[in-house]
Amino acid sequence: MKDLSILFCITVLATVCACKKDKYVGKDPYEGAKPPLEIELSSTTPLQGTVKAGAIVTLTGKGFMKYKDSGMVVKFNDIEGLITGVTDNGIQVKVPELASSGLVTLTIKRQIFAGPQVRISGPIYIDSLFHSVPGANNGITCIEYVPGNKYMIGGNFTDYDNSGLKDGVKGLARINPDGSLDQSFVVGKGVAGTVTSLIVQSNGKYVVGGSFGNYNERFKPGYISNIVRLNMNGSIDSTIITTQTGKKDTVPALNAYFDGPVTKVLQTADSGKIVVIGYFRHFLRKDFTISTADHLRDSVKIDSIRMEGIVRLHEDGSFDSSFNYNPVTRGSFSGANGFIMNAIMQDDGKLMIVGDFTKYHDKPANRIARLDQRGQLDNSFSADIDNTVYTVAAMPGNKYLVAGLFLKVNGGTARKVAVLNSTGAIDKSFSVGDGPLDGANGIISTAARLKNGKIFLAGGFDLFSGMKRSGTVILDEDGKVSQQFNNLGPISGGISQLLNMPNTNATLVVGYFNKYDLQSFNRIALLRY
Repeated sequence: MKDLSILFCITVLATVCACKKDKYVGKDPYEGAKPPLEIELSSTTPLQGTVKAGAIVTLTGKGFMKYKDSGMVVKFNDIEGLITGVTDNGIQVKVPELASSGLVTLTIKRQIFAGPQVRISGPIYIDSLFHSVPGANNGITCIEYVPGNKYMIGGNFTDYDNSGLKDGVKGLARINPDGSLDQSFVVGKGVAGTVTSLIVQSNGKYVVGGSFGNYNERFKPGYISNIVRLNMNGSIDSTIITTQTGKKDTVPALNAYFDGPVTKVLQTADSGKIVVIGYFRHFLRKDFTISTADHLRDSVKIDSIRMEGIVRLHEDGSFDSSFNYNPVTRGSFSGANGFIMNAIMQDDGKLMIVGDFTKYHDKPANRIARLDQRGQLDNSFSADIDNTVYTVAAMPGNKYLVAGLFLKVNGGTARKVAVLNSTGAIDKSFSVGDGPLDGANGIISTAARLKNGKIFLAGGFDLFSGMKRSGTVILDEDGKVSQQFNNLGPISGGISQLLNMPNTNATLVVGYFNKYDLQSFNRIALLRY
């Protein structure tokens, strides 16, 4: 045992000595590195306001002359400008024609220096007089024009325009032409959830859809479920009933309920019928005038109709059994086998739906389908899209603008955005190009035609056809990046919807952004062009 202890000590001593003996110093990883350039580029700038493409501006700093002939490159938001002069304390550069608001950088010998952020003026700009600040304190998902030159907005915000109201402004607001809050529209305690879509009926009332279970805490649980109709002053459109026990009760006049969120509410142009789309399985009606079996207590009878994701109501809110309804099964035909992401109503009552489905009514319908006035597939339209379509918009000439995550339409290349004609064939006069770098390098979630004919796209991309475009881009009518209308800088957040204003070249954009073109705009902004 003693010998083993001596052997253990010798082994440990040998190990320690070996550790002390075998010191090794590796090669300095920074040995031979190039020293930093003796340059300072000011991140602040005397440039105030905006500058125009083609203007000569001066970047300030020091140490520039030493590197005058070393291949200086100045870029405006990744677009190279022409250097026209260099002094030790300044660089004169011509703002490039394709410049957009953003960061100015200087590159010398592969070293990049960050300069100031500069806003570029151009034919499209954001109206600073519109009340985008304070705006909404959370997302705006939808906006609609209201007669009287006002607008209804919905979303998951809890206040708008720093209202100062005790309960804020939750989920729904009416705003004036200048973007300020119209306080004559009273929501009280507001929407208990999120508003995703709304329409204005011919009688001036509003039908509001979303994911919510009450409004202004007006009713007991179960009296409102994901849809409600409001009067012009913001109160619920309600009616008084007499129960079986003789009591008076107030209930919603719109007798419509859904067992899942409503994502889209549309109406026909001719009859004012209401089409409701969403993630629901059943449409429900309620009879509040019955009693329990012993006739001692009032009760509610619920009539449930299986309607898979799409239903049409008459203008008064009653169920329309002439649309997407099978009287044999007493429910809808099989719906889309995936999500309906967006939809538009045509003037003739036909409905265009897009999403990530591949079938509708058990028939092939690859991410897009047109439904006739009965809710059946319109066989005069057929298109095959290879991936999700997030948005669809009407175009002149009975055409459709579609955008999303797809790369092919009807077997041909169409990189995330395309125009289809009335039969579903691709419009070859519109193309962003068919190369691997053409189009957006991320999804396109929103698309619309501006009043000047340009195409506005928004989504999760930062390049479009090789050009720096952080979240938005404007295309000419042929699909190419507009050479004049892309002066706006990055957007911090998403855009949910665009709405062209009447009688002027202007468009309202709403969403989840809080900055656009290097300026603060809280979820709403007015573009003029």
